[in-house]
Amino acid sequence: MRGFLKTLPLLLLLALLGSCSTTPEATPEKDADAKRFEPALRGATIYLYRGDLRGGVATIWIDDRLVGLTSPRSYFRVPVRPGRHRISAAGNDMGRIDVDTREEGVYFVEMQVFGESESDHTTIFRSVPPETAKRVIAQCCTLIENWRPGQSRTGIPGL
Repeated sequence: MRGFLKTLPLLLLLALLGSCSTTPEATPEKDADAKRFEPALRGATIYLYRGDLRGGVATIWIDDRLVGLTSPRSYFRVPVRPGRHRISAAGNDMGRIDVDTREEGVYFVEMQVFGESESDHTTIFRSVPPETAKRVIAQCCTLIENWRPGQSRTGIPGL
């Protein structure tokens, strides 16, 4: 019992650190489905991806909707209504791009994040041809779940 009590603080710390991921990886099944790159009926789809190994994290928004926290070798698949959409990074980061979408269209935006901390980084966005983006996403990247309203932004309930 004493051995367990000695390790309890360490276990609690590990659990807390493990819960700090704000936007979890999707299941392998969702990742495989997203990598079919199928269009959405009566909507459009934007893939946001990072094929790089460097750089820190960046909080990504489409219009006024939080998408999630991106990291190297990850991607988001975001359904949107047809029309113009502004993709941007949070905070002091001035990175942004406008994407015009059409019904049943699939669009690809590459993100590059320079800097290690979210408070001191720059994100560069660029539209990428579908063939290039599909190849990069299929080879490197893991689908990250989109943030859902009501989900904790810190990974710690109540914050």
